[in-house]
Amino acid sequence: MTILSKDMEAFLKRYPIAIGCGLLTAFLLVGSYIRSDRASEVATQLKDAEEQGKVILKEIRDGANLSEQYETLTGHTKELESRLVVSSERARNQQYFYRIESETGVKEISLQPGARSAGPQRGPKPLFAGIGYTISVQGDYHQILDFLGRIESGHHFCRLITGSVARAGQRGSAATITLTLNLELLGLP
Repeated sequence: MTILSKDMEAFLKRYPIAIGCGLLTAFLLVGSYIRSDRASEVATQLKDAEEQGKVILKEIRDGANLSEQYETLTGHTKELESRLVVSSERARNQQYFYRIESETGVKEISLQPGARSAGPQRGPKPLFAGIGYTISVQGDYHQILDFLGRIESGHHFCRLITGSVARAGQRGSAATITLTLNLELLGLP
């Protein structure tokens, strides 16, 4: 044996506990390093799993009344669809204006269907279209305001394009007013 190995052997026999503790410390440090690297990886996985769990719980809470919400939406959709006009049902659409005319007491001068609003030329066919009408009525101030209010809050959805008001003359003690509206009713093409 060489001198170095004899010295090493004597050193090991003289300090066995210190050498054992040193080796144990080295193993523990290496293990701690490996474990700490793995711990951050596991912490990231845990955080992702918690986020996914929160999303799933939110979806479960939101989906609890899903069938009731679907029925409510279906009912509202049917109600909205009942308020649409159909462009091919011209007589029924004009009857709407005649009914408002008789309820308010104004006198219709003219009612003409207008051109449909031009939708986009490209892309898919639109679900809804504006069905245009031009209507002129005559009446006193209160009748004209009542007519406008009923058109605005009537059964069908309406968009006013243009309007004009002119004094037509004197009928008794009240002034006669002529109202001309260019409007669109929301409908199915």
